[in-house]
This record gives sequence, C-alpha cells and structure tokens, in this order.
Amino acid sequence: MTGYVDFEAASDSAALSRSFDIVIVGGGAAGLTLVRELAGHNLKIAVLESGDREETPEIEELNEVEVEGSLRDDALQDARRRQNEAQLKVWRADRQRFGVRCRVLGGSTAAWAGKVAPFDALDYAKRAWIPDSGWPVGAEELRPFLERAARYLDLGPLLQGQDFWKAIGRREPAELAGLGHFRSFFWQFARSRHALTDVMRFGPDFLGEDYRGVTVFLKATVGRVRVEQGVVTGVDVISSLTGRNRGTIRCNQVVLAAGTIENARLLLLSPGAAQGPVGRYLTDHPSIVLGDFAPEYREKAAALLGFYPLQKDYRVYMYACGVALAPEVQAEERMPNMAAFAGVSIANDDPLVALGRLAKRESDAPVRDGLTVLRNAGLVVSSVGRKLLNYRRIPEKIRRAMADAAVFLNANMVAREYVGGGRGRRLDQVTLNIISEQPPEERNRITLSDRTDRLGLRLAAVSWDISDALRRSMLRFGRLLMDDLERSGVKGFRLSPAFASDDSASLVVYDMAHTAGTTRMGTDPATSVVDPALQVHGVGGLHVVGASVFPTSGHANPTLMIMGLAVRLADRLREEIMETRLGTLSALHMDDDTRPLVVVTGATGNLGHAVIGQLARRGYRIRGQFRSSIPDDVRVEWVHCDFARSDLADSVFDDLVHGAVAVIHLAASLSKVEEMDTANVANLERLAQACVRQGVSYFGQASSMVVYGSPTTRLVTEETPRIDLGKPIAKQYFFEYFMQEYARSKILGEDILARYKDGMHIDIYRIAVAQDPVFLVQSLNWSRMRKIFSLYRNSHFISSTHAARAMVHLMERGLKMGGKGIEVYNISDRNSPTFADVRKAAGLKTGFNVPLLFDVLKGIKMGRTLSPRYPMGFFRIDNRKLEATGFSGDSDQA
Repeated sequence: MTGYVDFEAASDSAALSRSFDIVIVGGGAAGLTLVRELAGHNLKIAVLESGDREETPEIEELNEVEVEGSLRDDALQDARRRQNEAQLKVWRADRQRFGVRCRVLGGSTAAWAGKVAPFDALDYAKRAWIPDSGWPVGAEELRPFLERAARYLDLGPLLQGQDFWKAIGRREPAELAGLGHFRSFFWQFARSRHALTDVMRFGPDFLGEDYRGVTVFLKATVGRVRVEQGVVTGVDVISSLTGRNRGTIRCNQVVLAAGTIENARLLLLSPGAAQGPVGRYLTDHPSIVLGDFAPEYREKAAALLGFYPLQKDYRVYMYACGVALAPEVQAEERMPNMAAFAGVSIANDDPLVALGRLAKRESDAPVRDGLTVLRNAGLVVSSVGRKLLNYRRIPEKIRRAMADAAVFLNANMVAREYVGGGRGRRLDQVTLNIISEQPPEERNRITLSDRTDRLGLRLAAVSWDISDALRRSMLRFGRLLMDDLERSGVKGFRLSPAFASDDSASLVVYDMAHTAGTTRMGTDPATSVVDPALQVHGVGGLHVVGASVFPTSGHANPTLMIMGLAVRLADRLREEIMETRLGTLSALHMDDDTRPLVVVTGATGNLGHAVIGQLARRGYRIRGQFRSSIPDDVRVEWVHCDFARSDLADSVFDDLVHGAVAVIHLAASLSKVEEMDTANVANLERLAQACVRQGVSYFGQASSMVVYGSPTTRLVTEETPRIDLGKPIAKQYFFEYFMQEYARSKILGEDILARYKDGMHIDIYRIAVAQDPVFLVQSLNWSRMRKIFSLYRNSHFISSTHAARAMVHLMERGLKMGGKGIEVYNISDRNSPTFADVRKAAGLKTGFNVPLLFDVLKGIKMGRTLSPRYPMGFFRIDNRKLEATGFSGDSDQA
C-alpha cells in the first residue's frame, strides 16, 4: 500500500528517520516511472515531491526563475504566454519566464498535451555539423527500454515512415510521398487509462494505484543533496509552504528526477555534488509558426497532416502525422533535426461552443447561436458520447472499447474533440509549426541567482538564446518545405510574414518547455555531468534522470525518452542494490551441513515466504531461488536465477540443486504469455533433469487448479478430467486468454514431470488461490465494481500458510516413505469462507449474484458453446486425498 506523508502538516521530522533503499527527488514522469519499475522488488522507496496532489498558486511560486539575454524580450514572452497559458492552471509567465514546470504529483504531465515520439537514429550520433553532439548509448541499446516505457503510456508500436504505412495497410499519401527533402514523421498521444477523453496525467493515475514499500512525501522540497567523501549520504528536506519542518533523509542511493532546471539547481546547491559542467548546455525545442492554410484548404490539410488509427491486439492507437527533415538533407544542409506539425484551433461559432454560450446565458447573439445549434443537431448530440466515456459506472473495458472504436472510425474527430475540450470541432485555423533541435552551447546555462525563494534557497538563473545559425536554419527549413509542398500538390499553404520576408532577425522563436541538457550524459567528466549509467561522475550513489541528461535533444517531444532512460536506470539500481544486499546476507548467513537442504524456487513470492517459514521452523537448511524481488531473509542461501531465460546453462540448474534432498518448485510465469513456454515448460524439464543428475530424492511441483478449467462437476477431485489440450481450450475454460495459456503450460509441465517418476518421488500440487488470511476482510472495502466482478470467484481462496504447510507436509511424507513415483494432490479447503459468508458475518446484505449471469454469457461468447460447465466461484476443490495423508488444515498458524 502506497504511503503518503504531508510533510508540511507533520508534527515533527520523525517521518524522515525511516530507512529507505532509494530516495527519488521529484514525482513527475521520470520519478514515478522509477517507482513503478522498482516497486514489487522488496525495496523501501521514498519519493520527495515539492508539490501536492493538486497544483496551488502558493507552491507554484517556488518555480520562479531569473532570466537573462533574449528571455527579457517582451515579444518572446508574449509568444510564450500565448503558447502556454490556455492549458495551464496556475502557471504564470511573469514568474516562469523560461520553461513550464508544475510542482504537483505527476509533474508537468499535469499540463502536457500527451505527445510523444522516439528519437531518430541520427539523434544519437556524433554529427560533424553539430558541435558537442553524440550520445554514449545508441538507438539499439535504448529501444527495449523505450518499448517498456511505451506500455506505461498506453502507446502502440513505435513506428516511423514506411513501417507505419505498412502496419495500417495503406500506401503513403501521394502528397507526402512526393516531398523531396522531408519524410513523414509520427507522434503518438498517451491516453489516460481512467479519464478516457483526456491524455494521461501521471498524478491522478498514480494516486489510483498501490505500491508496497513506497512512501510519497508531499509538500517536501529538497534543499540540498548531502555528499561525504565522494558518496551520497542523503538529502535535506524542507516543508514547501512555510519551511517550518526541516530534516534529513539518510540514504546511499539518491535519484534526482526533478526536471532539467531543478536537477541542475540542486546539484549547484549541494557542496561536493556539482561535478563537471553542471547547468551548461541548456537546450529546448525552439518553435515558431511557419504559416497557415487558406480557409478552403484547411480540412484537406488537417486530414493529410492529422491523425491515423492503427489497430493491433484488439486495441486502436492514434498517430499524428507531420513531416521531418530527412537525415541526408540534415547532413547536406548542415542543419539540426527539425520537423513541422499541424496545429488546429476550433472556431468560435462551432455549434457546441454556441450551445455552451446559450446554456450559460453568455451569448451576445442568441438567435444566431440558436440557429447554429439547430443546423448541427447531430454534432451536438454526438457530444453526449464524451460524457459516457467518463461515466465511471460503465466498466472501464467497455468505455475503452468505445473510445478505441471512436479513434478507429475517425481519429481526427477524436483529436478535435480533445483540442476543443468537448465544446466543438469546426476548424478556425490550421497552421504548420516548426519544432527544432537546438544544438548545445556552453553559454546557454542554469546558474544560481543571488536572490532566494521563501525557503531560503537561491533561485535558478537562466541564460538561453537562439543562435543566428539556428534562425537561418529555420528560414531554410521553411523555404525547403514550401517548395516541396508546391511540388507535391499540397495547396493553400501561406508563409507567415517573417518567413516570407526571409529576415531571420524578425523571427520570434520561443521555447516549447522541453528543457534539456544541464546535467548531460557522457564518458568525459570535463564535458558531462553523469556517466552512461546516469551516475554523477565521482559521486557514488547519486544519479540523475530526465531530459537534463540528454547530450542533444533531437526534435521529438522528450517524455518517452525520459521514461525509457528511467526504466533503464531502474534496472541498474535494482542490480546494484541486489548485489549489495546479497553480499550482506551471505556474510550473515550461518550454514550447518548436518541439516538436510531443501531448495525452494520462487522463494520471494507469496507462497515462497510461507514455505520458507515452515521449513525454517522444522530446522531445514534452505536455498532460495529468486528472479526480481530482492530478498532480505538471512535464514536462506539465496541464488539469483531467471527461469524465463532460454539461454541458461545446464550448470545453473545443477548448482541450484546440488546437495539438496528435496526441491519445492514454485517459480512460474503467470501473466506474461511470451514467457510461459520457457519458464513453465522447457526450464521445468531442465530443472527436473538436474535433480535426477544430482540425486535429489523429492520434487514438489506447484501446479494449479486452473488445469481443471471450467469443470463439468461441481466438486473437483484429483480424478476430474483436466483440460484436453487436443481440443479448443476456450470451450473448456471460460477465462481470459493469458489464463488459458497459463493452464496449458501447467498441464504440459505435469506431463513432463511424469517422465521423471522413475528417478525421484514427485508430488504435483494443484493449488487453489492462496492469499493472506485477512484478504476477505480487507475486500469488504473494495469498490462496488471490483466486488461484483472479482470477489465472487473466491470459493477456492486459502491462506498462504495453509498451502505452505500442506506442501512441507507432503515433502516430509515423501522423504520418509522413500521410493519413487508421482502423486497428485489438491491443496485447498472445502470449507473456506466465501465473500458472501464474510459479508453475512459482518452484518451486510449479499444481494443478487450478478457475476453468475456474467460468467454464463462470457462462457457462451468465449467458448462459443452452451456446454454445461461451472464458472469459477461455483465449484469446489476436494482436498480429501490430502487429508487422508494425515494433513489437517485446522492447525494453521501464521
């Protein structure tokens, strides 16, 4: 369960005295991605967020910066104000005269447009015409991490150019294919998983999730990173509103994920932390309106350079099409990477806008507005769909299917709905806007002002200018694009006056609030701040993540890249902490060769913990295998091994079971279908082979009740037929595809083990769903929808301790009896309480069992059969064979 601490309201700083494995400074896209990647691995994580759950003007004051040079220009600041004010709640242009920062949980995603794209391959390269260019990591190395990040953003495949057109099954439009100097470029939009008519907001989404071991400190501003003898030791924290509460969190792994300006500022505020050119090489994405389309050509231009749907894996994704300067043209013209995208604005006389004025009694011309509404009644009625998509009583899967259908039918309509805020779709203007890479320059930088904020921290001072060379490149970009549009048949585009006059000095170029580069990544401490692993040069345990580490920033919106780097850093941090902890556990672990050794795989999981507890009570030596959740039990000899890997050597399995009298195999892949054949089938056989080679006497295999599928009898014994893999599984098991595949892999695993029954004693455990004993009581507080569609399936829930006792009992029985062969046991409890029993005991009504009808209908749909089978929750697992061995569940103990 995620913990939240309001540091401003804390009575003292005792909350900071807790022990944490990692401290993350900043709760934006980078910081929360780190949390999501690291949570669930038995780590204690602190997130320090300067803001609150919602933005407030009082906290926004801490974003003030001082500016120098061109940032003092009134025309530039007016352009920035027009660009940003409409979509921001408390942002003030006179305070944030550079960049857009939101001090709130979720960071700048509170105000972003959700637009993302991966970098081009050329963006990572050292380019002779871009000084100080070149990344120490390349596109191929980062691609797996970007794909993992894309899943968090609910994105489709990361496709560009002809790969995209091929994926959607159509040819590239002739107008785009005819461009000589440009290629089509695609952005995607991260759509919220909950508010389906909005883009993804990290704060609200994160607040709806639970992460064990994570504590989020709100209104907690970091004033300094503590570094002693070249190693980070913690951070100083100040309450954001009054500064009344102050304290220090001690930790030897700190990640700065507070944004480009704040990351540099914190390093500069921290003695011993500022290594290399901290604050220098500040970049952004300079932008300017190139021109617009004449009214009669707007619709066609908006369709051509608009949104295209891609359907994949029962989902529909939106891609926005623009044009980018071809790599060979960049090299030939010695220009940075640049692109153009279409900007649309919604007309004031749109029928939905007119309806809004009438409803609020704000119309200056009610007759005209009324006629506008009547002439477009269909459009007005369609806006009701927007409200349905956000109606939380409709199950999320159904609402998402509705949203996907709308995208598939008319992606541009959906986009205009978003731009118009649901108030209109008729175009008032279609522009082409330039978004450009800014070559890094030392003179563009963040320093510390002599002025301080109300917490006593020195303000960031920003010096940022657009070079004359970049302005000339923008003019050249405009001329090339204008020529290409005319040649390819795109009509009606009109250059803005500044581009038409060919006067680079008159271009009012503003930042897109994509600040980057102040803690750049590299191998040379003289020209970079962090190394390729994102650790600050010369400071152990201090890491930085975000756009501030970009050596160059291409033209693509940065969030996907930021998150990809965060995913990569999370893997590195997890490995470092695991190695340190395993070293500590190994030094503390006391072994006794006189006691029999039992190997437990999947030992850090729910059942693994319980089995280890039972074995330890009985005096066994224990060797535990784990995959990702980092162990902390000193009673166990720990082995790190991933059964989902197909390249494991035979020696890995031999070493794991060497010297053991018994193996209890719990490790398995449950939800990742792509891993199941390797983890649950192939490597299960290799483990069994190693056990035979190493003389292991007993092998216990954690199978599952899922092998029975949706049975034809209400009481399921070990003799009940399993799913017949020779027939369609969907007709025998009325559940989601991944569970059908899980059942298939478990059946194959049982069959494989039968081949080794002459080499050792094997017990197959067909286990019911194991949970903590308090699960049903806690579930009384679940949401109504979750109760309706989940809890009725709890007929087979047993405590993890019950299952662990049963497995250890069978192991000891097998070792005592000796001999070889194979047996199957159901591990369950016929008398376990149902959710209805718990509700009755709590004095609550049970109500009509909606899911019975739901499961019957689902069975018909999924299995396309009227076969009389019992859905989960309406059959029971018989455990009398287990009881006949002398096991009694009545003596359960924690």
